Amino acid sequence: MRVLLFYLCLPFIVAIGVRRPFWCLAIYLSAHIIRPTALFWGQDTGMILFKVSIAGALLGFLRSEENKTEALSVREWWLALWVCLAMTASVLFADLPSHPMVWSYVGDSYRALILYWLILGILREKQQALLLIDILLLMAMLFSLWGWEQHFGGNSRLESLGGQGDSNMVASLGVLFLPLAAHKLFTAKERWQKIFGLDATILIAGMIIFTNSRSGFLGLAAASLYLLLISRKKIWIGICYFLVFLTVVPLLSDDYIARLNTIEQNTEAPEAEYSAGSRQVLWHAGWLIFKDHPIFGVGVLNFSRAKAPYRAQLEGQFDSGLLDYSFAGLQGGKVGHSTWFGQVLPEGGLFLAIPYSWLIVSFFWRSRRLQWVGQPPTEETRPLHDVLIGLEAGLFGYCLSMSFGDYLLVPFLTFHIMLGVQLIRIIERMEKATPPIISSHQPTDFFTKR
Repeated sequence: MRVLLFYLCLPFIVAIGVRRPFWCLAIYLSAHIIRPTALFWGQDTGMILFKVSIAGALLGFLRSEENKTEALSVREWWLALWVCLAMTASVLFADLPSHPMVWSYVGDSYRALILYWLILGILREKQQALLLIDILLLMAMLFSLWGWEQHFGGNSRLESLGGQGDSNMVASLGVLFLPLAAHKLFTAKERWQKIFGLDATILIAGMIIFTNSRSGFLGLAAASLYLLLISRKKIWIGICYFLVFLTVVPLLSDDYIARLNTIEQNTEAPEAEYSAGSRQVLWHAGWLIFKDHPIFGVGVLNFSRAKAPYRAQLEGQFDSGLLDYSFAGLQGGKVGHSTWFGQVLPEGGLFLAIPYSWLIVSFFWRSRRLQWVGQPPTEETRPLHDVLIGLEAGLFGYCLSMSFGDYLLVPFLTFHIMLGVQLIRIIERMEKATPPIISSHQPTDFFTKR
């Protein structure tokens, strides 16, 4: 009966999309938080929701009067296309046989370009942008609540929560959304928005801690510090951090503290703590692979097989037991545990590293330039500026988390960069429509003049 009701709802979703494509886009992006690998594939009955919502948004956008080619004027969209082409080239020019699933993943990346196009074409108004961010933050909060239930139900590290893969990916998703929630708590005008921000902050932070993820902790610390530096509410955020340090840190479990201690040093417990040390070995191997294949790399998903010949070059630099652990299972064994040194550089070479890095740097440059050089926020644009700051801090922490996990094929980074770019474009459009305000206010520090 539930399946039947689900199918009966699908025509209504398409009908909504045809009339209001924004809502189908919101449905897709919301569901994507729970199932991040379900753009056009999957055997689950529920997976059809993704196909139908994208189809509805696409039909609605095509029949609308909006400019269909506007995305072609956005640099970040072209960089995302370049990333797809670079992934294709890495597979075509690889010396090693292709991974059985590689073309499926590469195809998913091309299909994601449709979503980026829809974000740039549909999301055009201030209220739409603010509503979409609130919807996504609500889904992240519900996802975190699910994590709390899983943690106390026996999944102590939230492995594979929502199809994310491992606890590091779960934590990184929390890192992406936590600054948005925290900044809402300090900048929102309405009381219910502040309560919403507080609830989301507590639930998401708790979920990150429950994962016991070292990369999640580093990303959380980086995002929190970055938010403190760029926010206009530095004093209140600083006071909040101090209170959290005094009240929450002493309550952290001994297991969590012990795991964080392995970030700087390894204990002598072989299997338990080789996990941290092996990353240094694998990153060295990834760098050696890149030096031998600097242009197109060895092919997406080929790191595990390509690393085998490089063990001999690392003999004497690392403990033999650590090398055994790092190079175990040469046919599909240890992955690089780094988007940069385990995937982008060794698997895709410079042809992939250039657009991927440019995509990230381009967003941060546009956002910082808007804050430093653009017009001072007005009452109309202030909420968008505050959301952009929270999003920017989340992406900063997420980029650090990516250094310790393989997230090249996880599309959260690119999706949120496109959201951020569109926020910037909406702000710039509003500023052009409003006469500049002459102000005697001068910059107070290096990070912001607000």
